Amino acid sequence: MSHGDIQQGWTQDGTFKDANGDDVRCYDVVALLEAAASEPDPAGSVAMLPAGTSGTVLFYKTGQPCWLELEYETDRRIFGIVEATKTKLHLRSEEKYPR
Repeated sequence: MSHGDIQQGWTQDGTFKDANGDDVRCYDVVALLEAAASEPDPAGSVAMLPAGTSGTVLFYKTGQPCWLELEYETDRRIFGIVEATKTKLHLRSEEKYPR
């Protein structure tokens, strides 16, 4: 994905499919099916996140492939961009934040 692609076409509306074909929305939590690199932090460091790491979907990019912007649930704030087909639904937002 090019830098220009990353800056265009992101949304929080509607749903997208995960690797299992389940509908996922923004603010749902997904788990990585394979290791992924984070976005660089302010110092330029990149963290490798192992398969199974979970993250909250902040935005997604429509089209094929469908890309997700995640905030990973780690001991510090880490963000990353991964393909939806490399994730699976872990927790719906309603389960994470019950009313």
